[in-house]
Amino acid sequence: MLVDHQEYDVVVTAVAPVGIAVRADRHDGFIDQTKHPSWWSDTPRAAVGDRMRAVVLDATRTPPRFSALPSDLQTARGLRHTEPLVRLCPPPGSGRTVKWAAVQEALGIVLPADYKRLVQTYGGGLFAGMLWLLEPGCPDAMYDLVAQTAEREEILAELWEAGEDKPAELHEGNARLVPWGYVEGAGHFLYWLVQPGVEPEKWTVLLNEGRGPLWEAYPVSCSQFILDVVTGTTTSFYFTALDDIVDPEDRTRFTPNSQILGQ
Repeated sequence: MLVDHQEYDVVVTAVAPVGIAVRADRHDGFIDQTKHPSWWSDTPRAAVGDRMRAVVLDATRTPPRFSALPSDLQTARGLRHTEPLVRLCPPPGSGRTVKWAAVQEALGIVLPADYKRLVQTYGGGLFAGMLWLLEPGCPDAMYDLVAQTAEREEILAELWEAGEDKPAELHEGNARLVPWGYVEGAGHFLYWLVQPGVEPEKWTVLLNEGRGPLWEAYPVSCSQFILDVVTGTTTSFYFTALDDIVDPEDRTRFTPNSQILGQ
C-alpha cells in the first residue's frame, strides 16, 4: 500500500504527453509532466526503463500521483515525522511566520525543511515538558536559534581549547554544530551536525549532556527525534526515564514560548 509523503525508487513504464506511468513497490503510479524535472530544466525527458527517486503526493488518486521534483522530495521528508507529531501533540493554534532567507543568511546554512515546518506549525516552546524547540526571533536569547548558535560556538570552542574532547564526528572536514533544541532542567543541548555536501534533511542529531563531556549521535531529523521522545520510542539514554520526570498529561503536550515566557 502506497503512503503519502513516502519515497520510492520508481521505474518508468510508459511515457505520454501529459505525464509518465511508473511502477513503485509493485504498485502503478503516475507523474504529471509538471512533476518531472525536465519540465523545469534541461534535464532529459523521461524514457521507458528510466529509474528515479519519487515521492507520493496523493495515494488516493487512481493511479496514485507521484513527483520526482527535488523540492517535493524535500518537503515530503519534512512532513514524514511532523504530521504524526501534530496528530499526537496538538499545536497551540497558530505557529510562526518566519523570514527564513534572513535567518539562513545569518546562520550561513540552509535549514532542514522539517525544522521550518515545526516552527511554522508550533513556534518555539516545550515538548513533553522538557524538550525546548529553539526558534529564530525569540525574545529570550536563551531560546533563540540564532543567538544560541553564536553562544554555543563560543562556549564549545572554549571547552575544547581547555582540553575537553570533541565528538568524533567533528574531526571530519569542516563540520560544525548548530543547536536546535535544549533540555530544560538537565541542560542538554541538541545540535545538527552540519557537514559540507550533506543535505540538511540528512543531518545527524548530536546530543551533548548538560553537565559533562558525553555526546550521543542519532542519524535522524529533529522532528523524528522529538516524535521519538514524545512516543517513548527514543533510544537516547538521557530520555529513558522520562516517565519518572514528566507528568503523563505533559507527555503529549506542547507549551508555546508565549505562554511560558509571557511575551
